[in-house]
Amino acid sequence: MNKYFLLLFVTVVFFSCTDMTNDAVQNCGAVSNTPFESFSYCGLLKENPKQSSFVIINSNEDLLKIFNTCPTVNVALPDFTQKRILGLFAGPKPTGGFGIKIQSIQEDDCQIVVQYFETEPKKDEVVTTLLTYPSDYVVLPKSNKPIAFQKVYKNNDYIVIGTYYGQCVGNECLTFFRMDSQKVLRYLNVTYGLYDFNELRYKSLAYKDDLASFYSKIPVEIKNLKGQTKTFGSPDSADQGGVYFELHQGDVVTKVFLDNNNSVDQNENILAFKKIIQDKIVELKGKI
Repeated sequence: MNKYFLLLFVTVVFFSCTDMTNDAVQNCGAVSNTPFESFSYCGLLKENPKQSSFVIINSNEDLLKIFNTCPTVNVALPDFTQKRILGLFAGPKPTGGFGIKIQSIQEDDCQIVVQYFETEPKKDEVVTTLLTYPSDYVVLPKSNKPIAFQKVYKNNDYIVIGTYYGQCVGNECLTFFRMDSQKVLRYLNVTYGLYDFNELRYKSLAYKDDLASFYSKIPVEIKNLKGQTKTFGSPDSADQGGVYFELHQGDVVTKVFLDNNNSVDQNENILAFKKIIQDKIVELKGKI
């Protein structure tokens, strides 16, 4: 296990809807990222969880045992011959504003380890006063390895890079990736001009990038923006597209829009960094 993994080590034993239990996390061989993707379903749970718990759904029949019939037609379900759904529940909470989120999934020779975090309402945040039941669902490959869980701190330090074209049709019009110290995500349903990634669908890559190396290449001019948004040139004003960069450092979020054309306000360092982003996107697309 890497150092970060051990420092954040907190073992939590969950009991699933099928009354399964998990052994404590072991140190068992080299660790690799398990690919996973977000999942949402329109049906409501037949019974709200009374405590922190998890569920593994291996078939359509399992799904119908847990959820009420979904009123939406043509719900996209995973191929249950290859995939399964993992649901994580925080248990009952007194108000809105609470949450639970799967942050990463790793495995070694013995087990699959799900790292997750929980959130609470911020001070003075307006929330519903009704009882809530936070949950998170992901799709991951089927495996015979046992699953263990680790509660970790939310990772607020990461980078989002992307390319976008307004007058464009197809999957390559909007390509956005998130890179953090543990994983790389590809966002799936980005809307042109609306680059808020908190609620977007995603797929993780079975790949971990060198975030520190990428961070070292960010120009000082961009680092010094510290929470500002800046546009270089006129991105996509003539269907030439643009390059997007977003830097998260705790609660400080810096956003940069770069014209694909080499506009006069892009100095040598900015142009070099734009090329680094473009090359990294090509590299990551090759690992999907």
